[in-house]
Amino acid sequence: MFVGAHLGKGGGLALQSFQLFLALQFLISAEYLCLGSPGIHSSLTEQPGVMVAGDLQFPKGVAILRDALREVRDDYDLFQIIDPYYGLPAAYLARVSPRVVNLGTDPRAEIGWRFGRVAGALTRMGMRPLLSEGVVVVNSQTLAERFRYRHPRVIRNGVDIRKFEQLPSKTEARRSRGLPQDRTILAFVGKVIPVKRIEWILEVVRRTPGALAVVVGGYTEPFYRDAYYRRLQARYPNVLDRVIFTGEVLWPEVAEYLAAADIFLFPSRFEGLPNAVMEAMASGLPVVASDIPPHHELIQHGRTGFLASDSESMADHVGELIRDPRLRSEIGESGRRFVQGHLTADLCTKAYLDLYQSVVNGNEPPAPTLHTSLDV
Repeated sequence: MFVGAHLGKGGGLALQSFQLFLALQFLISAEYLCLGSPGIHSSLTEQPGVMVAGDLQFPKGVAILRDALREVRDDYDLFQIIDPYYGLPAAYLARVSPRVVNLGTDPRAEIGWRFGRVAGALTRMGMRPLLSEGVVVVNSQTLAERFRYRHPRVIRNGVDIRKFEQLPSKTEARRSRGLPQDRTILAFVGKVIPVKRIEWILEVVRRTPGALAVVVGGYTEPFYRDAYYRRLQARYPNVLDRVIFTGEVLWPEVAEYLAAADIFLFPSRFEGLPNAVMEAMASGLPVVASDIPPHHELIQHGRTGFLASDSESMADHVGELIRDPRLRSEIGESGRRFVQGHLTADLCTKAYLDLYQSVVNGNEPPAPTLHTSLDV
């Protein structure tokens, strides 16, 4: 059983786990327990095998999931915990076992960014008992280092390559999304929140005359609301005519925006192993990402993408790619080959199946190693 929280609200971890859930349904008996929440992905909760225990609300949602798990804890061989804020404490309180806990980012750092150092410190203390039982799975070596006291297993996210094998042409995609045909388009996919450093993208647009940026992702959410989005607008009034904020879009539409773009930008401060970057690489887009440790696990600078230390160097790399169509094609194709060889949904599904079998059989599974050097 998968145990998550806001499937309807979407988000990288929720959608990645749902992709895994769908793949596993063809191989084993799997169900997904979550809380109901409004959002453009709400239809996912209507899929076969998905059970909605109650409404998404904190902290009541933890108790709702806890009670639902207590009723079924003897009906399943294993519990896959997806959400660290609702699902993890609910599973701990319900004493469900065995369980595999998936961490797509560091909840301690995320709470600290949002609510301050005191909240981050309290989360840090609370995570130790919550992670004291079960197998911890992370999606990058960077996260593995942060949770090394739990000896986590590294299982990389996987891209459904089929989504990117028959993309529309750039002309068709731009026509479908209402984008101009005669502009260089820079794309970003993700939430418009401070940790993503969208200001870098606006700086790149400011330094790159003629370029248009398309920011694909929601710019309002319960904690930040639209304060960060409004700050960006106030700070960069002179480039807003060349920046499109789409708001959150349906999962299938992301591929069309990638097909319409020329270059993908991802200036985030911290990540696990970002699905957005992997999907951009799978689509053949050259990627310019922030120079942070997780991105080194995806990008070999100058071969499968570029790593930027600040907005100025990001703009320099964008300019280089704009001026050199051959380089743009080579970088994009190298990135595509890397994802096809190392980061497919099939490889991810097999790794989880092997892990599940080991846990159910009572064996201690070996900790996989993610090689940071690229074989392209």
